[in-house]
Amino acid sequence: MSTRVDYRTISPYVRFVHEVIIAVGAINPERYIYDHEFIYVVKGAGTLRIEDRMYPMGPGDLLYIRPRMANEMFVSESEPLHCFAVHFDYVFLGEAAEFSPYVVYLGNRAEEGAPDASWLHARPDAELIDMNIPERMTPARVHDFFDAFKELCRAFEERRADAQIWLKASMLKLIGLIHGELTTEEGIRVSHSHADMMLGAIQYMKENFASAIDLKLLAARASLSPKYFGTLFKQATGLTVPQYLTGIRIGEAKRLLRENAHTIEAIAEKVGIGDMYYFSKLFKKTEGLSPKRYADSLRWLASKEG
Repeated sequence: MSTRVDYRTISPYVRFVHEVIIAVGAINPERYIYDHEFIYVVKGAGTLRIEDRMYPMGPGDLLYIRPRMANEMFVSESEPLHCFAVHFDYVFLGEAAEFSPYVVYLGNRAEEGAPDASWLHARPDAELIDMNIPERMTPARVHDFFDAFKELCRAFEERRADAQIWLKASMLKLIGLIHGELTTEEGIRVSHSHADMMLGAIQYMKENFASAIDLKLLAARASLSPKYFGTLFKQATGLTVPQYLTGIRIGEAKRLLRENAHTIEAIAEKVGIGDMYYFSKLFKKTEGLSPKRYADSLRWLASKEG
């Protein structure tokens, strides 16, 4: 059973973090993990097998192992492998799904009295649907990723009462860094074969959001059928065209509300949503409060600055 997690509901639960140096020529025999694992290589080289896929490992590489996939690691004969590893779930799955990483990953389950781990094969999972993370990538922001893993190690070893909060925050930072490597500022997946076309469509929406824009218009500009264009857009951004356009319009509406120089009705017109009541409904659905309450909140904050 897999729970679908998006950017609104993600709340990572970090189970185990460590920094380790693995000896020259070492072979970590085939194993299965039951949560998600990131491995970040600092120095050395090796190979990671995930199912039937072989990935080279070198400095700056980020490897991603999903639950219940057979994996095996081989360290090169030239130098030790220095890496970080973090085991996590995208949300806390409940006490019934919890297990000790020390027993399951570091202990010997064959020892007399060790707990039976067969139930882990049926353990529930949570998958992040807003980002397709590859099993191997080489991030460009090397220092940022190194610092993020160092921060995770420090937070994991911390014994303060609020340590779990900082550990969660550190994990969100790492996931944010990964998102930044995989997508443009517009939220387009950089690996998508039609990324340039989708970027053009987004630029058109940003420049013409006050006009009537729909899927049919954008598809015609790209000389594609609406259905095919809509599919490509969703693949590239994770959002439908109406969802993306609404985000642009609401963002502009918030900017205009901050100016405190226009009525809500005028703002609805300026962002291309002529019906004020529909605009208010969309705004509340997106921001969690009505345009009027949003504007009132801004005025209240402004009054406190004095």
